Amino acid sequence: MPRANWFLALVVPEQAGLSQQLRDLPPGQRPFQAADLHITVAFLGACDRTQAWQAWRAIAPLQHPAIAVAAAAWRAMGPPEHPSAYALTLGPDPLQDQGQSSRLTATLIERWREPALAAAGLPSQRRPALPHITLARPRRRGMEQDRTAMASWLQQAPLPQQRFILGEIGLYTWASDRQQQLFRLEARRPLDAGQSRG
Repeated sequence: MPRANWFLALVVPEQAGLSQQLRDLPPGQRPFQAADLHITVAFLGACDRTQAWQAWRAIAPLQHPAIAVAAAAWRAMGPPEHPSAYALTLGPDPLQDQGQSSRLTATLIERWREPALAAAGLPSQRRPALPHITLARPRRRGMEQDRTAMASWLQQAPLPQQRFILGEIGLYTWASDRQQQLFRLEARRPLDAGQSRG
């Protein structure tokens, strides 16, 4: 088994009900469980536990108010001819006049990932953030009929209508039994509860 990946991510609350949208996915896809849904802030990869916790401690002083968001669009991720995942991108909260919630999420990612990566001794990631929630991955790569069916689903599936609140950040790694759940939360805290480095 390959070495487990680590990442920092905004926790998508299970109350958002996004996994319920995936009950009618076409064959060939593996939907994520509700507990696995997240928005990656800093992907640490196959680093060791010490590096992962260094990244977590580096963002301890950072604070941000909770962000209300809503769904924007379904999207295939990765190369168009071989998508690696299917995701939901974020849009502005329809109940807020400013319409800044999706940009707030991207800004948080861009500001918080750099100190995390630096603390773990990993390269900087300067590309603009695209906040998204991965909802499913292909079970089999290279199957044209699966891609065609999923592309049709993406065009026709209704978007989730409910808004939800991003209020926590967590340190994730792989779950011990990935047949049941993909990821395990090693630590979590509210976004607005920054801690002193001591």
